[in-house]
Amino acid sequence: MTTYTTALVSSNLFGDSKGTHFNDLENVVGTMNITINTSKPIKSIKVMHGGVVDGIEVKYYKSDGSSGTTTARHGTSSDCDDSSLKKTLVTIGDTESIVAISGKAGTSSWGIRVVQLNFAIYDSTTGHMRIAGPYGGDTGTSFRVTANGNFIALGGFAIDTDSSLAQLKQAGDKEGGLYGLVFDEVDYRTV
Repeated sequence: MTTYTTALVSSNLFGDSKGTHFNDLENVVGTMNITINTSKPIKSIKVMHGGVVDGIEVKYYKSDGSSGTTTARHGTSSDCDDSSLKKTLVTIGDTESIVAISGKAGTSSWGIRVVQLNFAIYDSTTGHMRIAGPYGGDTGTSFRVTANGNFIALGGFAIDTDSSLAQLKQAGDKEGGLYGLVFDEVDYRTV
């Protein structure tokens, strides 16, 4: 019989630390007694994007073992009525998990932001890998984070709003949207 220990690992921050800090690992999952199904924590991710990633909504399976979900929204929400803002839903299948996240972060017309996101999704039944993305623009410094286990939650900095960054800029307000992201994973190690 093989015994495993688990470790929670957080990536570096990509983007800026402006806005309000959020940590889905604490707020959604709960750090004191993690009962999340670590093989299937995320049901879907919706990315609001244009020239940068304006916002992100992650639908997590509830940690109580039920089939219910809870959604965490950061930055520009999917309720935004800007018809030029793209809203892309990435669904994670029952046998799939996110094993790598890449993208770009850096200076943009809206300040330092997460500019682009891509998700590498592995299907444990078929052995196939698919890439969802790119979502957002094409400027900034590239980053890539690979999980030794799988990604279970996001953290970062944002100012929540129902307006796109373009709408905020037009209104003379430069504050709002998603600024930076941290990716949390569960790493399994043999003891």
